Amino acid sequence: MTTAGVSLTAAREIVESLVPSAHAQAATGAFKTVEGTGAECFAEQLIASGVKYVFGNSASEDAHFYEALVDRPQLKYILTPHEGPGAAMAAGYVKASGEPTIVMQAAVVGLVNAMGQMFNAYKEQTPLVFYSYRTDQSGRAGRDGFEEVANQEQIVQPMTKYAWLARRPDMIPETVRRAFKAAWTPPYGPTYASWHSDFNDEHVRAEVIAHEKLDPRMRVRPNPAEVERAAKLLVEARMPVMIVGDEVRNAKAIGKAVKLAELLGMPVTQARQCYVNFPETHALWVGSPPAARLTSLDYPKNPDVVLNVGNKLQHNSVVPMVGREAKFIDMRIDAAAIGNIIPVDVPLVADAAYGLDDLTAAVAQLMTSALKQKAAARAEEARRFHARAKGLRDLVMQNPDWDRAPMLADRVTREVAKFADKDAIIVHEAGSVALHGFDFNPEGGRDLFFYYGAHLGSGVGTAAGVKLARPNRQVICLVGDGSFIFGPTALWNMARLELPVITVVYNNHAYSGPHSRVIEKVPGGRMVQTGQFFHDYLGNPDMNMALIAKGFGVEAEVVQAPEDLAAALERARKATVEGKPYLIDAQVARVGVAWADKPWTPPIRIAQERTRKV
Repeated sequence: MTTAGVSLTAAREIVESLVPSAHAQAATGAFKTVEGTGAECFAEQLIASGVKYVFGNSASEDAHFYEALVDRPQLKYILTPHEGPGAAMAAGYVKASGEPTIVMQAAVVGLVNAMGQMFNAYKEQTPLVFYSYRTDQSGRAGRDGFEEVANQEQIVQPMTKYAWLARRPDMIPETVRRAFKAAWTPPYGPTYASWHSDFNDEHVRAEVIAHEKLDPRMRVRPNPAEVERAAKLLVEARMPVMIVGDEVRNAKAIGKAVKLAELLGMPVTQARQCYVNFPETHALWVGSPPAARLTSLDYPKNPDVVLNVGNKLQHNSVVPMVGREAKFIDMRIDAAAIGNIIPVDVPLVADAAYGLDDLTAAVAQLMTSALKQKAAARAEEARRFHARAKGLRDLVMQNPDWDRAPMLADRVTREVAKFADKDAIIVHEAGSVALHGFDFNPEGGRDLFFYYGAHLGSGVGTAAGVKLARPNRQVICLVGDGSFIFGPTALWNMARLELPVITVVYNNHAYSGPHSRVIEKVPGGRMVQTGQFFHDYLGNPDMNMALIAKGFGVEAEVVQAPEDLAAALERARKATVEGKPYLIDAQVARVGVAWADKPWTPPIRIAQERTRKV
């Protein structure tokens, strides 16, 4: 270069700038050494960890990371206007794709905005990795600087499997890959990585390692002796029942659960989880328990053996979900949860797919002609209940207010169920709205993504992430008005990324769930007597969700009557075929007890009235 007329100093600078690329190109296999800024090492480790999409909100101290993205097109950055819906979008992508991603926020101020969705990921066991730098630089930490908080990584510890602060810039890749390893080792869950902001800028040399070299591949087979005990209990049972959970879906074992249920003629149910983990169209499906107790099922009333396969069994009562009157077999990879609350007769710590394989084989060996006849009789009884229950659910259409406007929530649901594609994905954050009529079947039919963590504002973002992962499936987001206003900014991402999601808002201008639960706690109390409910009315003025959507670049309309809803859904279909998202603000009637039409008098009006009198 000097013979070509380039000065010696300039030549050295050019060569030094090429060193990181040279190291990266020279590396082969699952290991490579990278020289560059800490942020460049961060980007390289994300690529090695299998990340394709980075979900983030703008953060100035990540400047060198954004710089690194310019020459790394395989890392696609999705800018989200708010950290909460952005994290929900990332979670939806992970759930629908089964691929890793990362959520980035600015320091602790961005982190706290995302923590609601971190809580959801913790409750739902979603393997989502979070990162935010510490705005205090390593040379001045502890001086109460701008956006500084002591022990930032400890804030999230109760809601994460792993939370760590890299001690040196060359430890950034190690911290990142440990975060991915912990998140994606069953039982799944969120993790958090952090470091001082100046580490992003420092020039370092670090080793980057592919995720495959760290993954423990935790596919565990159950204890054979316990499998034999479980099989014996099941074949001797008068009325066994199987509870399925999200571990079944995560292990791609829904078909295996069906096989075991059919072998025993065993009714199947599911306590609250994120997904549908058994075909609702199957004759052995008997619905979900409406309360915290398994005995709340309409059928069967008194199971003598209960088999749980991969369900978290969220306990919302002082009384355990499975009582001591039944023998309990608990099959989960989440060994730490087994036996915490419900006494276990047979513990099976296992990957759901391997566990179901082994248990099915053990049961099959014990099945005699008499036991097969017994199983067939049980299956016929379950089939009759399944058919009768479906007929009873259809009675909702005989409601005398079925055609009213504003609409019944049940009418909105039925119209959407009638409209949805046979393999549509439904993202549900519509509170206590019952999803009847969909006949979910994750084995090639309609699928469901349910908000389980209970932090509101996840629905719209989750739907955007699901559509990003499943571009060829129809995605419909059902969301309550109260939940919608927690996270509408993801609509902008739908418009920008051309993610044609149909969003239906159940808009009754109120928080219906809190209203009903308060009345249950204080029946006949002063609130009911006076009609003064301070906590649930969202009208006066009414929120126009269609105008909010249009402000984010999404086509939308307000719908009052059922016949108009059917037409609006067809317009939504046309828009999505053209690659455009669409929102329907469905006006829903408030039903129940003692609704107030006005909130309490605004303080400013009281003050003005006092002034007028004076």
